[in-house]
Amino acid sequence: MSTRRRYRVPVPASVRAVALCLALAIGGWFTGLAATVGVEVQLLVLGYDEATIHQLASSVAFNVVGAGGLALTYLIVRRKGFDPAFVLEFLRIRKPTIRDLSWIAVGLVGAFIVAMGYQLVVDLFDPFGTGGEGTTHSGIERGREYPLLLLLGIPIAIFLTGPGEELLYRGVVQSRLGETFPTVIAVVLASLVFGMVHFPAYLGEDLGAVLVSLGTVTTLGLYLGVLYELSDNLVVPALVHGLFNAVVYLVNFLEYI
Repeated sequence: MSTRRRYRVPVPASVRAVALCLALAIGGWFTGLAATVGVEVQLLVLGYDEATIHQLASSVAFNVVGAGGLALTYLIVRRKGFDPAFVLEFLRIRKPTIRDLSWIAVGLVGAFIVAMGYQLVVDLFDPFGTGGEGTTHSGIERGREYPLLLLLGIPIAIFLTGPGEELLYRGVVQSRLGETFPTVIAVVLASLVFGMVHFPAYLGEDLGAVLVSLGTVTTLGLYLGVLYELSDNLVVPALVHGLFNAVVYLVNFLEYI
């Protein structure tokens, strides 16, 4: 009988926290992708055209199944059952007050200021050698070919994209990181994860342009993370996120009709 002793190298809590949040983010993307294929097949059977199918399927699958579904699954597994009180407390979800509505209004304006400020810095310094030009989100590209899809994207952004992504990346990822790291570090790490998982949506031939666009997403993720901490209510970044995307869709629709 062997008498060799087995030694285990302890894994720091910080490493476990980051690894878990990366796994959740990547898992959410793959779960959403699998759900997209399933929904597209069903919509094809119902007779919808290909462009509408992809818009509906990807939006519902990635945001409801991939992001929101995985976030709630993590909380259920962590609690070993569905505990509504724990979910609301962990995610910091409550009925919006007048103060929260003010945060939403000011936060939406601030999101555009942050986005334009980032673009101004990129235009001035051109760190990626692209002249400040980034790639266009695949959803916007499809919408420019079929402008009515941009109108469809407005309610999807408000009711699915904003809440779904914020539920996972701010509600779960940022909150989980906040249990291990100081708040500032948790916000920064969550925004980096948020930017990373958007890489497929901006994938293009010019890596510099892709990095410009991912920088925009990461910067807005950082802003939403700060907004979440200041308002202490997930509803605030969820609605700011959704409304921001909705305005972008509306502007593109008016430009390309």
